[in-house]
Amino acid sequence: MDWEEFSKELLEEGKRKGFSECETYFQRKKNFEVLILEGEISHYENSITQGVCFRGIREGKTGYAYCEKISDDAVAFVVEQAKDNAEIGEENTAEALFEGAKEYPSLLGIEENLRNLSEEEKISAAKQMEQAALSLGEYSVAIDYCVLEYHEVLTKIFNTKGLAASYEKNNAIAYVSAIAQQGKEIKTGSEYWMGSNWEEFNPAQIGRKAAENAISHLGATGLPSGEYPVILQNSVMAGLLSAFCSGFFGESVEKGFSMLKGKLHEKIASEKVSIRDDGLLPYHLGSSPFDSEGVPCQNKAVVSKGRLETFLYNQKAAKMAGVTSTGNGFKSSLQAPVQTACTNFYVVAGEKSLEELMEEMGNGILITEIAGLHSGTNDISGDFSLSAEGFVIKDGKKENPVEQITIAGNFYALLQEIEECGNDLRFMMPKAKGCMGAPSVFVRKVAISG
Repeated sequence: MDWEEFSKELLEEGKRKGFSECETYFQRKKNFEVLILEGEISHYENSITQGVCFRGIREGKTGYAYCEKISDDAVAFVVEQAKDNAEIGEENTAEALFEGAKEYPSLLGIEENLRNLSEEEKISAAKQMEQAALSLGEYSVAIDYCVLEYHEVLTKIFNTKGLAASYEKNNAIAYVSAIAQQGKEIKTGSEYWMGSNWEEFNPAQIGRKAAENAISHLGATGLPSGEYPVILQNSVMAGLLSAFCSGFFGESVEKGFSMLKGKLHEKIASEKVSIRDDGLLPYHLGSSPFDSEGVPCQNKAVVSKGRLETFLYNQKAAKMAGVTSTGNGFKSSLQAPVQTACTNFYVVAGEKSLEELMEEMGNGILITEIAGLHSGTNDISGDFSLSAEGFVIKDGKKENPVEQITIAGNFYALLQEIEECGNDLRFMMPKAKGCMGAPSVFVRKVAISG
């Protein structure tokens, strides 16, 4: 018996045990990871994990169960466990299963050049990153973390309403964290690459950039408190978007946990701001033909020139709101329940380079690093207070680095203060809520405490 046959037996057993609707969600993951330290392998992993999650609706409640091994005994055990979990659940918590789409968007799927890389080639690329970071001899540079990962996933969904869908995809992630020292002063810097197109990956460039980022912050000073014109570098803006993206979730709106409730089709941001959730971007980690409920992923305008166009929904939240799912129901792991999450959620790029944004600003602050996104943000109100680092901008040019400063404000107010979006759109490494991206943005004023 293979996994597909096992899944079908689970569905049949679920119907026999009183589930009005049921679903199986199968995933097989291949993971490779290598960490390099001082030219040697400090950690190595090459693994395959697989399993199936059963989800069923019984008497108005949803029950989940999970299994990693195929056996005849497992069929009855998994369904019985899901039945028990449904019985202890709250009333009227049934999640609407999707009947399947007539057709699904066509994506690249498996990138064969990436899949066919040997382990030796991946290890060599990781070593090249470290070597490049250590090659900047003017300063004392050490490596804090140097990792290369490869991931490949096969997903199959079947349910009793006729859904039968599957897809495969793969990607790689490379990350370097470097430490620069000058006298007693120590600074860290990092750089990363992620995607499915191995031809775009330049390991030496990633390593050098990590070291350069660390070195550039040496000699940092403080800053007087006040309100400053500010440019938030792309990674910083993407970090803020990640912290507050749940405000755009239909589930948050329905439960009263979003400041955007009642503002659909209203202006919520500067006309320079457009935000999209695009699950179909080629080579991007957040892309897939369908979500974890089998609903087709889409390219959606969430905010268009400052106007709120839609919220993001999974099946359950869409049912609550009386709308259709936007293809944003995802499981953070095979065992986890379906939650709302983004695909590739990003602020649309403008036309000006970072250098042109600095020239337009004239004098102000470029924020390049923030910390405290978990403890220093309120994802309901939009308020934030975050430690930050960056550079003074004088007459449109980058000058001395600054540190030990705090930026504070409100995310939704900040969206209205954006004067310009740059052309340097970049995505962060994926989080539980999806893949977030943004260009650098020029904000007319931000409160900074020194």
